[in-house]
Amino acid sequence: MGTSKIRLVAVDMDGTLLNRERKITQYTQNVIRRAVSQGVVFAPATGRAVNALPQELKDMEEIRYGIFSNGATIYDLKEKKVLYKNQFEQKRILELMDFLKQFDVMQSYSMNGQSYAARKDMENVDYYQLDSNTKAIIHNSRKLINDLEDFLKEHDKTETVEKITLLFRTKEERAKVWKALERFDDIQYSSSLPKNIEISKKGCNKGDGLLHLAKSLGIKREEVMGCGDADNDRELLECSGFSVAMENGIDEIKEIADYITVTNEKNGVAKAMEKFVLI
Repeated sequence: MGTSKIRLVAVDMDGTLLNRERKITQYTQNVIRRAVSQGVVFAPATGRAVNALPQELKDMEEIRYGIFSNGATIYDLKEKKVLYKNQFEQKRILELMDFLKQFDVMQSYSMNGQSYAARKDMENVDYYQLDSNTKAIIHNSRKLINDLEDFLKEHDKTETVEKITLLFRTKEERAKVWKALERFDDIQYSSSLPKNIEISKKGCNKGDGLLHLAKSLGIKREEVMGCGDADNDRELLECSGFSVAMENGIDEIKEIADYITVTNEKNGVAKAMEKFVLI
């Protein structure tokens, strides 16, 4: 690592900041508080929408800014306002929704800081054979709508959509959709779980969100540390002056990281912050 002092720490949540119970430990909270007391900005950078931020993080006054929906929204938690948006127009979302109908997939759409899913999908969620962690995340973050398409059409003139999240019963169906999406040049997509795909507007990712947040705070790229574990964290690490991968992360993320910390079960983010951020 260079000589620049870290002034902004941007951290993925699931598989990175949070443990397998989807909690942030007291140990990690204390390290964050120490860093913020030294003038460091700490920001979650997540695929989740604003409303799905864990209560422990909402309760921490030290955390003011967040990068949400894979960079589609930068949100000021203190002022309760959006600072930056990079989102889909509704017309394009409805076109993509229509295209996805041919596949065996559960869809959800994030809008205005909230993720929405079809009630019938959630009632049949066991069909998708999700692991307990994924199932808990879905149940705790989705607002159920009787007809998702009609709901989006109702907001056609007033709202933009942050992100589409797809969940699959099998990895084979996921691979089929991954390939099919290659035909569209106005989107980009990544994965944060073994059987999901997250679709964003082209140019929308955690790295783009990070650079906009850093610029708004007058922080240079080399003064930023980014931490992640999954495919949707790639740009976050690439746009950070110093990048940290979790020991439990995928190999592709470890390969591009400047440093590999211990797992999320062992307070990996806090350990990296102690080593490279705290004075």
